[in-house]
Amino acid sequence: MESDYGLPRDLSHLQLARSLYKPELPPCLQGTTVRVEFGDATTALDTAGANAISQSFPHTYGQPLAHFLRATSNVPDAQIISDHPAIRVGLVFCGRQSPGGHNVVWGLHEALKIHNPQSTLLGFLGGSEGLFAQRTLQITDDVLATYKNQGGYDLLGRTKDQIRSGDQVNAAMAACNTLKLDGLVIVGGVTSNTDAAYLAEKFHQSQCPTKVVGVPVTLNGDLKNQFVEANVGFDTVCKVGSQLISNLCTDAFSAEKYYYFVRLMGQKASHVALECSLQSHPNMVILAEEVVASKLTIFDITKQICDAVQARAEKEKYHGVILLPEGLIESIPEVNALLQEIHRFLRLGISVDKISSRLSPWASALFQFFPPFIREELLLNPESGESAQLSQIETEKLLAVLVEAEMSKRLKEGTYKGKKFTPICHFMGYQARGSLPSKFDCDYAYVLGHICYHMLSAGLNGYMATVTNLKESLEHWRCGAAPITVSLALK
Repeated sequence: MESDYGLPRDLSHLQLARSLYKPELPPCLQGTTVRVEFGDATTALDTAGANAISQSFPHTYGQPLAHFLRATSNVPDAQIISDHPAIRVGLVFCGRQSPGGHNVVWGLHEALKIHNPQSTLLGFLGGSEGLFAQRTLQITDDVLATYKNQGGYDLLGRTKDQIRSGDQVNAAMAACNTLKLDGLVIVGGVTSNTDAAYLAEKFHQSQCPTKVVGVPVTLNGDLKNQFVEANVGFDTVCKVGSQLISNLCTDAFSAEKYYYFVRLMGQKASHVALECSLQSHPNMVILAEEVVASKLTIFDITKQICDAVQARAEKEKYHGVILLPEGLIESIPEVNALLQEIHRFLRLGISVDKISSRLSPWASALFQFFPPFIREELLLNPESGESAQLSQIETEKLLAVLVEAEMSKRLKEGTYKGKKFTPICHFMGYQARGSLPSKFDCDYAYVLGHICYHMLSAGLNGYMATVTNLKESLEHWRCGAAPITVSLALK
């Protein structure tokens, strides 16, 4: 598959039309002079863990915020950078593919060309494994031609999500030294930008000259704070998801006999499910954060859905759409405790077929209560972040089975007098990840790519590209950079 990376490809008429769109730059990024203003020293937003974070990142913690200014700005203490020597920059897709990622590459490439055409941008093929193995593709206008404003990460590809072990850090540093990189840009979400902070700290300690910066690109929308207002890809994913959900709403209303259980991506945060609910107006949405706050059990959630189905039946409505976030299964207290036991045994090397017999009595009872397909999925090895493989656990199917059983019971008892309950399950996890990015994500990613050059030109290390005031038109966007340690939190 690697031989196909970066090759020109045939585009559909729609893709071709999208590729012709040219994002614009806000005034502060226009021109060939970089003007940057530094603010006060920063602290971690996680105040409880600030001391531990500062000890873990002694060289990159507490750095000031950076603001990039327009050429006409009259800021006496602003740093003005007018000398732009040729630099070598590497870029790696570390997070899961998210619409708009290609435009980060495009924006950075354009910025390098504007400030010094002799600069070089190298994309690492195959994500972090490509970084470790020093597999690169030089980014040129010809290479980018059929990837501008396109979804997916197929320009460069991606593999593992983490760069954390000593061997991985050493391999990344060796690649940067061998390739003589002045900067390394890591594109991804929470995990990837945490790794960027870790690499920046280690590189500084080892006197590696490569500066490491991050870009907030994740469809989950969970990398948010006062400095990072949105993540590239979230807007697109929610719009595509909402269209699909709206289609199901129309279908359910047309047939008047199906209940659609729809699970949406988002990992532990319910941002995608909530935004899609606001846009598509399903009949019910279960938010993982509310389940945690209210300590709802799997039976509480089942009862809530059944009560809603029964209430709708009393109005002669026998159809509906119910949205569920991907992280719901981990948010249910007793299921989360069961998962913790399972993951502990997996870490100890206990074989999967022996784990059920080693569970505590209450965990074993819950495990045996679940249908066989859920038992198999709960036994999957956790992901690199110690989270369950949420995309593989069919929570929507589990709830559909439990609700169907309860509605059949109510029907026999006479407490429910409606039609037979008929569920249909969907997991909308991958349909939107490779979709054409929205205009907002095209613009946002392209601007962030330009900011990456400005950060490296200013010599920043351990920073994340940021744009605030995103709700306003593009000419009012405020571009800057925040130390990644500001966003870190202890778990």
